[in-house]
Amino acid sequence: MVSATLDNTLGAMQIGATLAMFLFGILTLQVETYFQLFKDDHRGLKLSVALVWALELAHTICSAAESYRGTITFYGNIAGYQRHPLMGVATLLGSLITLIVQSFFALRVWKALPNPFRYIGAACGVAAFLRSIAGVFLGTRFMVAKSLTEYRLQWGWLIRTLLGSGAAIDVVIAVSMLYFLLLKRSSGFAATTRLVDRLLAYTVRTGLLTSITAILVLVTFVALPEAYVWGGLYVMLAKLYSNSFLSALNERRRLRIIVAEGTSDIDSRGARRITTGGRSAMHTGLNTAISIEMKTSVTADDDIKDSPIYPHSR
Repeated sequence: MVSATLDNTLGAMQIGATLAMFLFGILTLQVETYFQLFKDDHRGLKLSVALVWALELAHTICSAAESYRGTITFYGNIAGYQRHPLMGVATLLGSLITLIVQSFFALRVWKALPNPFRYIGAACGVAAFLRSIAGVFLGTRFMVAKSLTEYRLQWGWLIRTLLGSGAAIDVVIAVSMLYFLLLKRSSGFAATTRLVDRLLAYTVRTGLLTSITAILVLVTFVALPEAYVWGGLYVMLAKLYSNSFLSALNERRRLRIIVAEGTSDIDSRGARRITTGGRSAMHTGLNTAISIEMKTSVTADDDIKDSPIYPHSR
């Protein structure tokens, strides 16, 4: 077993808190971009974005303050640095952030997949909610624990369950969306294929990133129980969830460009345009294109309603 040293305890926490602040800066830029580009998104989605950013701000403050306590307040007195109340608050906040993000992606699965596969999204949503309850509970226990060792020994089984279930939810959501997108890719329509290829790459990147990080937290928690390496990784996990959430929303701009290019190509071949409800749709005899929310022309698939890949702008 690896013994605790200054490097793998306070050093690991310091590195994790620093990288978490870096990720928060990226998130802030993404939030600004979102509100500039998608002013017509419905209020609920805007509130979700604002709430995630506010929770992340509090999460960043807590992780930085806990790092300050360890490196400054208890400087030269590592043995006296036993309680970690601010990390408990960060754990609670991270659970709420993860709930919002996983619920968002679970809702995409619910809207995208046909029966009975759509219930995978519902199951993931329920699992995310139960996981958040456990996370809030662990956060409150962490706040009042007399030492990290006491907390780890008493609630280690629940921590392992929490981390493992989070990774499992991410994998299930990613695999479900890959299944849906691969089905749509078989249409053979060039614009749709380009769109699906981009969505496939994005789904793999975001799903793998959060899953791998959660697994790394779990592995280091089990393999290096006396060190704080797992804590340093954990403070970054919530930031990865938030950035994947905002990245998914902001990706719509690039997808609109792809769809617009495909629409121009269809027009050049004399496709029939149908306008309904202020929205233009292209029909070429093939039930092929994926619906992307736009204020201008988009391609539409009769099998996909209410834009299951991304939420509507209105």
